[in-house]
Amino acid sequence: MTKIKSIAIETSCRIGGVAFGVGEQMLALEPLGPSGRHAAELLAKLDEMLLAQKLRPADLDELYISVGPGSFTGLRVGVTVARTLGQVYPSLKIVAVPTAAAVAENLTTTPAGDWQNLGVLLAAKRATAGHKECSVHATLFSRDDAGLVSQVGQAIVAEPAEIIAGWPRPMLLTGEGLEYAGISEDDQIQQAPDDLRLPRVENVWKLGRRLAGEKIFTSYHELLPIYARRPEAVRLWDEKQNGK
Repeated sequence: MTKIKSIAIETSCRIGGVAFGVGEQMLALEPLGPSGRHAAELLAKLDEMLLAQKLRPADLDELYISVGPGSFTGLRVGVTVARTLGQVYPSLKIVAVPTAAAVAENLTTTPAGDWQNLGVLLAAKRATAGHKECSVHATLFSRDDAGLVSQVGQAIVAEPAEIIAGWPRPMLLTGEGLEYAGISEDDQIQQAPDDLRLPRVENVWKLGRRLAGEKIFTSYHELLPIYARRPEAVRLWDEKQNGK
C-alpha cells in the first residue's frame, strides 16, 4: 500500500515553517524567517524540501495549512500557496488546520501538559492611545481521561477578563494574546511558558494527519483564512463609507 506523502505549512505567526512526512512519520522540517519574509521564503523552502526527497509537487497527496487566526499577511501568503497548489494539482487533498488547535497541541506532550481546561488566546486587538481596551480571539479546549483534546464551544473575540470570567477552573492559558492580555496567575489560573505559546509546523502536520484520517478536507476554492477581526484597512473604509 502506497503511503501518503504530505506537507504542512505554518505562516500564521511571526515564526513559520514547512514540514514533510510520509505515512505517519514526519521526515523533514524547515523553519521560515520572521513573518515579513514568509512570502519570500515559503516557495523556496518547499522546493528545497521536495528536491531533497526527490519529489515534485505533483507527487504530493495531502497538504495541511494553518488557517488562523493570525497575521493578516502571513495567513494570506500560506493560504494563497495552498489554494494555488490545490488548483494546479487537482488530486492534492487539503486540510485546513485551526491555528488555536495547533497551539493547544504544544501542551499535550510537554511538562506543562498536566491540565484539563486549556484556553488559547490569540491576538485580536491591542490597546492603543485611541482604544484603551484590548481584545483576544479565545478558544477553550478540554482533555478527557484518555488524553484526547477537544474544542469546547465556539471561539469568541472579546476582552480577556470577560472571557476568563466564564471559563471553568482550574485553567491553563496559552497563546500570543497573553502578551498584552494583562491576566495574573493564581492558584486557579496558570500560564504556559513563552516558548509554548506559538503554533509549530510539526503540530500543524500532526493535526493535519489526524483530520485527514477523519476525511475532513477542504477544496481549494473554499479554503479561506480565519481572521480574529477585520483588516484595519477594511474597517476604516467601511467607516468612511458610512460617514463615521
